[in-house]
Amino acid sequence: MTGTALTEEARLSLLLRQLKWAEEKTAFYRTSFERAGIRAASVTSFADMVHLPFLERAAKEGAEAPFFMLTLPLSSVLRMSILHDGGDEGRVHCYTQGDVARQVQTVGDMLAACGVNRASTVLLVGDFTDSRMLDLQYALDAIGAAVLPCTVETAAQLLRAAVPDTVIAWACELPALADAMGDLCVNRLITVGNRPALQASVRKLAERLAVRCVHLFTLAQMGALIGARCSGGDGIHLEERLFVAEVLDGVGQCSRADGACGELVLSTIAAEAMPILRWRTGLQVRLSRETCGCGDAGLRIIEE
Repeated sequence: MTGTALTEEARLSLLLRQLKWAEEKTAFYRTSFERAGIRAASVTSFADMVHLPFLERAAKEGAEAPFFMLTLPLSSVLRMSILHDGGDEGRVHCYTQGDVARQVQTVGDMLAACGVNRASTVLLVGDFTDSRMLDLQYALDAIGAAVLPCTVETAAQLLRAAVPDTVIAWACELPALADAMGDLCVNRLITVGNRPALQASVRKLAERLAVRCVHLFTLAQMGALIGARCSGGDGIHLEERLFVAEVLDGVGQCSRADGACGELVLSTIAAEAMPILRWRTGLQVRLSRETCGCGDAGLRIIEE
């Protein structure tokens, strides 16, 4: 669903490079690996990831402080942003030029798979101090769509000025946006949120407006959009060019197998400025490697 897929060998190569980079460039990962009795070079397959420590201890050791996990000097950083999930305090994320380019490309592929094209007029609603909103805008610009960037407070004015066929908004902002939209006829509603499943309030709004609804999954901790929900089946199509997923079951075993259930654990495989390795998300999911109804054979994350 999200562009040209990488082979398993190519993804493993990216992961191994990510581990080596994290160990060499950050004291936190180096110390964390040493405490676990492992080195980056000890990991030679995805199965070996079970020996790596989870990132959850990082918060206790100062990882929420700005630049704690930065692998590069600030002179190498292209973008810095504070990312929020709902009402949390936010996390500082830094990005290199390569990070931004990869994220914009993958977001563009997600949006194109959702049906957005150069003929689309898109109302883009959100906080533009958030790097993920910038990725969405730059991706829309690359597609060639007409973009109407706004906040919830200014959405009504733009809705009157130009009638969009697509609305992209954070799921948590939809109640306020719904009032501004009224009975506006749009073709497509794309929501962004920190849960893989489409929420009931979003479904109700989509039904009231009689629009097609697509959902993009993101977590502030991961620093980017993680995947997209299509209309062909359940779950989120993981963006496997940027992330690898595992699940942690009730007895502490991790798996990447088809049908595995448990807590979702995510790692970046291509982040340069701030690698995130084995972050426990707290979300209960099932992994599916069956071909989706849309024809995509990649990994899907289905919230349980």
